Amino acid sequence: MTEAVPAPTQAPARKAPRGEVVIYATWCKGCTICVEFCPTNVLAMHPSGRHPIVAVPENCTACHFCDTHCPDLAIVVRKLA
Repeated sequence: MTEAVPAPTQAPARKAPRGEVVIYATWCKGCTICVEFCPTNVLAMHPSGRHPIVAVPENCTACHFCDTHCPDLAIVVRKLA
């Protein structure tokens, strides 16, 4: 009888972000609209609750949902090549 050899485990490849999120914390009023609209959970609120942070930058698809909905224009998404 032969024994099955387990498949080697590999860490999943990291995906490159398609956008770079820039947050102007001094302009932000902490409304959380950007966090709520982000479909890939790139953003999260800072522990202080005063403004968002880029929590998972590699998930950014440059969809612009966050900066389009920001009432204070405190967030900008730059598309990466």
